[in-house]
Amino acid sequence: MLNKLKGMKDGAIALFIRSFANEKLSQYGAIDDCQVDTAGARVQLRLRLKGELEPITVAIERYELERIGDERFIRLKSFSSSREWIGVALNQRLADKQFKLPAAVASLL
Repeated sequence: MLNKLKGMKDGAIALFIRSFANEKLSQYGAIDDCQVDTAGARVQLRLRLKGELEPITVAIERYELERIGDERFIRLKSFSSSREWIGVALNQRLADKQFKLPAAVASLL
């Protein structure tokens, strides 16, 4: 029963991430799939980037959730990708950055 609830929660978060990211990143491509593992603090994305023949994978290998007052934040800790240079760029630019979570997502966590 608890595994089923966890799966539903992870699925709802993945749906939000996919929708939100596709809106923000549409000029670069689209996210085909998003898998969230809240127990392992991991997110994996499969993306179709414009100009690329094959989809790529990008993973947030670790994240941390933080609460400051009434607000929830996510701190992205490390990344990997099927394209090495993308993993390196994400780690250089986004690792250890903190982002405020929308209320709809924060309520699921």
